[in-house]
Amino acid sequence: MGNESEGRRAEGLGLTGAAAGNPTTAGTPRRGMRRLLALIVAGAVAGCLLAAGCAPQPRSAQPAAESEAEEAAQPAAFTWSADADCAMCHDKEAASQQDAACGAAQHGDVACVTCHSDEAGLATAHEGAAADGKGATALVQTAVAEEVCAGCHDVAALAEATADSTVLTDSEGTVVNPHAIPENGDHEATECTSCHKMHSSTGVEKTATRYCKSCHHTDVYQCNTCHA
Repeated sequence: MGNESEGRRAEGLGLTGAAAGNPTTAGTPRRGMRRLLALIVAGAVAGCLLAAGCAPQPRSAQPAAESEAEEAAQPAAFTWSADADCAMCHDKEAASQQDAACGAAQHGDVACVTCHSDEAGLATAHEGAAADGKGATALVQTAVAEEVCAGCHDVAALAEATADSTVLTDSEGTVVNPHAIPENGDHEATECTSCHKMHSSTGVEKTATRYCKSCHHTDVYQCNTCHA
């Protein structure tokens, strides 16, 4: 009776043969279909992930962009020449030509190389320099030839103009004309720039006195008074 009822229900559902008489066998196609669908979905997901992994990533371009930015940030190489714009790096010196407290202000229309004519020394000091001033080697001393100053300033006229100057007065009251100092071996190295610091706002009264005291350290100009 039970088998007959099940057969009728199977006929009503359109199932025949082994599928109608065996409920377990009847569910097999459904489970197979589900597995097939699951495999299709899994394959599709895997394909999407694979495609996403192979697709160009915006972040991959980031190192290249950073490298280009770093290269752009690097200052351009600089090659010194007599026509170079010194103010690119030597801004303080350039500004002193407009500062009335500096001697350079009296030479505001004079090009740097007019006084700083040591082209070989300057070229060497600027080897490997960049446009931002980094890499340059500071010269121990930038020589300014006496002929440069004498080309405009007559030494005899200067000595006459400062004949009554008391700037160089030692502790014993001895006065020396700054443009007519005694000629001897100790004074051979004395130059205009020894006292006149053109790019400094410090007055020549101080720089000249300081220079003399670098040798006359007891503030006595007469020789043979220290190490007699």
